[in-house]
Amino acid sequence: MAKILSFASWNVEHFRGKPERVDRVVELLDETDPDVFALYEVYGKDVFQGLMDKMSTHNFFLTENTRDHDMEILIGFRRSLSVFVTQREEFRSKVPTLRPGALVTVRRSGKDYMLLFLHAKSFPDPRSWGLRDDMFKHATSLKRKLDRASAPDQARYLCLGDLNTMGLNATYNSLSDLSAEQEIESVTRRFKAARMKRLSKTHELSWWNGRDNYAPGSQLDHVFADNQLNMKTFAGGAQVQVIGWPEKATLSEQRQWIDEYSDHALIYGEIHS
Repeated sequence: MAKILSFASWNVEHFRGKPERVDRVVELLDETDPDVFALYEVYGKDVFQGLMDKMSTHNFFLTENTRDHDMEILIGFRRSLSVFVTQREEFRSKVPTLRPGALVTVRRSGKDYMLLFLHAKSFPDPRSWGLRDDMFKHATSLKRKLDRASAPDQARYLCLGDLNTMGLNATYNSLSDLSAEQEIESVTRRFKAARMKRLSKTHELSWWNGRDNYAPGSQLDHVFADNQLNMKTFAGGAQVQVIGWPEKATLSEQRQWIDEYSDHALIYGEIHS
């Protein structure tokens, strides 16, 4: 199988500050060399110079500022590609402080490949879970619309990012609680109904802040893909490579990587013919 398109998604928590950290992040992206990528929690003015200097092969798009927030989604894509980027406002769920989705359409050999990058609402309280669930509803609704527009084919569509699948914790009402694993199962069923699959990862855990009370980490970052897409396989037959602290052999190495880069690992994949 030949590679059609490579992609990466990475929450670089509060991506700003020391130039050395910005340089390390950009260098890792440059080494990974995705055709299309998204970074979350980006402060554009702080990373502009590093990206422009070190990734001259790519163009960039930044979502518009949300009210009272500067942390945005940054999209990068290789200049040689034919790309159309749209900001999807429905993923704000009518809440101004939520981030929009970023839909990237890449045309290769006359076929369109659509990647929806999302940074879903965090926290397990009922309101946050409801907003997150609404975002997933919009993601699958968009897939069905794209399927209709692509008929008789299915849309070549992926939904990926920091989806914050951390469950539901309703105070004084444990009957409605969901564990993180139960939320992932529920979301997986929702995407399956839209003819999509959750891609397996080389490491299931992708988030940890290095603290003992949050060890060993959480499954927050995911890729859902149209079930007819062919994906490259990595170690153990996984369809997504998790790059970063989960690859490190010792706790001290994991904590050092988190301190130098982010509490989220980078997730990387390739669509093949």
